[in-house]
Amino acid sequence: MYVNSLKIKNLRCFRDAAIELQYPGKINALRETPLKFSNINLLLGNNGSGKSSILKALALASLAPVLKGGSGLTLYRMVRNTDPTAKTFPDAELFAEILLHEQDLDKKEKLKKQQSIEMVSVIRRMGHIEELEILPSKGKVPFGIYEDDSPAFLVVGYGVNRKVEETVNFGFTEKARRRRLRYQRVASLFEDNYGLIPLQSWLPEMQTSNPGRYKQVVNLLNRISPDDMEFKGKFHEDEFYFDFRGTETPFASLSDGYRHFIGWIADLLYHICMGAPSGKKIVESRGLVLVDEIDLLLHPEWQRTVLQSLSESLPQLQFVFTTHSPIVASSVENENIFVMETDTDGSALIKQYDEKIYGMTSEQVLLSSYFGLNTTRPESYVQDEIEPLSDAAIKGDQEAALKFMKKLSAPFEVDKSKFEDFL
Repeated sequence: MYVNSLKIKNLRCFRDAAIELQYPGKINALRETPLKFSNINLLLGNNGSGKSSILKALALASLAPVLKGGSGLTLYRMVRNTDPTAKTFPDAELFAEILLHEQDLDKKEKLKKQQSIEMVSVIRRMGHIEELEILPSKGKVPFGIYEDDSPAFLVVGYGVNRKVEETVNFGFTEKARRRRLRYQRVASLFEDNYGLIPLQSWLPEMQTSNPGRYKQVVNLLNRISPDDMEFKGKFHEDEFYFDFRGTETPFASLSDGYRHFIGWIADLLYHICMGAPSGKKIVESRGLVLVDEIDLLLHPEWQRTVLQSLSESLPQLQFVFTTHSPIVASSVENENIFVMETDTDGSALIKQYDEKIYGMTSEQVLLSSYFGLNTTRPESYVQDEIEPLSDAAIKGDQEAALKFMKKLSAPFEVDKSKFEDFL
């Protein structure tokens, strides 16, 4: 399944907003050539602009039938509230158009061309309690969404605190008692301390029970990971080892950036393996993956390639990421990017710009409409060094004008002869 579009009302900072997403195989009649990465959606915006709320809304809207009541989900401050003294609140409303695939249907059902359903749900607030409810939907919701062993409705989400549980404390049975499976897959978006599934808790057993999928997991880990690391599947003393720049290194000894990234990728591959249709390669699985701050703890060199790597390695998955990185933003086309703006009443809006930033430098992206900076220089440098010289130059101080030009061109030398006609 993919989410084609989402409409939200009265959800956190959003009064009334909508987003139409990219997904694998989507046809854009306005483009002469296909998107380079048709499965990527990237959300940009300032802190508090609503990026994380969109990820949560997508998870809630697409999984509402199994998240309401008893799943383990506890909602907190999702309903928009502009009056702290209010006793009653309008419902938050979610409308998601879901595109179905054979993976989502019962075995006896046949997929109709572009078969879709509209999932409608609301979040009602009573005092300090919020509850998710599903409303009558347009189209039949596949029964597989209610079955843990069904490949239907594969939706996986990751918040910013993507820590991996320690193997010694991990237990699948304990997780199942506390949270339903489909909520487990998105719990990281809603719980700060939710632990991801460690690789060593499931991959060693798969090496003997399903060697084909084991090999697929190893290959995918290596395709997605940076070039200075290789995963060969070496397992010793309850720990997997990675060949990191020529040195065998246990997962726990990797740097925060590597553990952070590999941790959620391994968790994602687990859920894909468990939810992939029988007899299919895991790269053929359809589904929705939501990741908050994809650039978190990643070196700029890694940020240049991370979206391309994920898009090409898992081409049938629909990704929705948030980021603050201009390097990440310049790695996709403007149709892949959605910007959170602020309306006149203070509510958030979702916009797409015509301005193209694909392939631009970080400086160019930061000065574009997507980030809106007037300068990338430190504020103290502008105030203490640039502005006084600018003011003096405007008043006719020729020496200040030359110094001003030197400051603007630093660290490059200014050829004074080029400005003799102006001095």
